[in-house]
Amino acid sequence: MAVDILVTGATGKLGKLVVPRLLEAGKTVRVLTRRPQEAVGLWGDKVEVAQGDFADPETVRKAARGAQKLFLLSPISEALITHQNAAIDAAKAAGVVRIFKISGSDWTLRNADRSISGAAHAAVEEHLTASSIAHAILRPNAWMQVSFAPVIAAAIKGEDLPSRYGNAPVSYIDAQDIADVAVRALLDHSISSDPLVLTGAEALTSLEVARIAARILQRPIGISDASSAALPSHLDAFERRAIDGFVDLIGAGLAAPVTQTVSRITGRQPRAVEEFLRSHLRPAQTQTHGPKGEKTWH
Repeated sequence: MAVDILVTGATGKLGKLVVPRLLEAGKTVRVLTRRPQEAVGLWGDKVEVAQGDFADPETVRKAARGAQKLFLLSPISEALITHQNAAIDAAKAAGVVRIFKISGSDWTLRNADRSISGAAHAAVEEHLTASSIAHAILRPNAWMQVSFAPVIAAAIKGEDLPSRYGNAPVSYIDAQDIADVAVRALLDHSISSDPLVLTGAEALTSLEVARIAARILQRPIGISDASSAALPSHLDAFERRAIDGFVDLIGAGLAAPVTQTVSRITGRQPRAVEEFLRSHLRPAQTQTHGPKGEKTWH
């Protein structure tokens, strides 16, 4: 069966935002996933589900047959180059006419000697360019959904906010904006194949983020290097090294530049950090009384 777009990474954070947008645009979608039941639970018969895995190239080749375009996204891993290059080759062999790749942040690719993730994505971008398939590449900056998860958790519990990046400003980007730009680039062939560097509208330090959270929660909030969130235990050695590289580069101020990509492509400003935090911290504003009768917010 022919479909407009094959989406990889469909049941991940970004894929869950991209697929509904494509369906709303009237496109036929096939999703490649290791978790077909989850895909069915999300979209039912609105999408065609292909069970497969990047580690099994034959399933990728089967999923690519009859697809006009490929949305290419896979987790950070030691096999990223092998997996994504094989997917590009499978797409080319299947007659896919356009590939859209979610790449690493611009500052990781420009400092690939200091970022194993940036080096991996740079190798895939090079392979994609050499494939001669029409394509677009998106290099999103630090995601709010990922970067602020420990911040939101700490704020709700009344703890100091983790300050992983020191005093370095970061132009955080909302995954909703990433999805909007991604879908526009998938559907609009006039968008350049030059990498789209995607950031928020402003760069904020940890102190400025804490001030925003304090304003929302109406109580003082501190920040602390000692409270920096620990990495999840399930991460493997490659992922930990990749994240260590992110922290070093962000701490050096390399994630601070602001681009106009979101407004240029979507016609609106990217979502502000305060709007994002307000949507996640508002439910925590249940007023109670502390042990001495003073009002507290949590």
